[in-house]
Amino acid sequence: MQYQNDYVLRLIEQAGAALRLASRRFAEGASADESLTATDEAIRAVVDVDPALFLRMSPASMASLLEISNLDDRLVTKLAEALQLQADILQSEADIVGAGVRREQAAAVLESIDPARAN
Repeated sequence: MQYQNDYVLRLIEQAGAALRLASRRFAEGASADESLTATDEAIRAVVDVDPALFLRMSPASMASLLEISNLDDRLVTKLAEALQLQADILQSEADIVGAGVRREQAAAVLESIDPARAN
């Protein structure tokens, strides 16, 4: 059990470090590609799936994958933060449709861990 907890904490730290880098570089005016790549690394740390593939999933498919994966809620929260940051980056690049998709995905991801949704 301790090993599993250590593993989860390491993944949370990896995702958090990637998100901090992405946020900082975005705030400093780095290219959208650079910031998006850093957020992709956070996504990869959480879902262990190619981010390009994961990001093509519908919000409902993402939520279903997360539910069957039984991920720690803290990891799911980091994933939602990555999606939300991607939405902000895409919006800054005038990709309103892409930003909207990321916001819908982030909402579905967060909803997947909502206790009110449990059976």
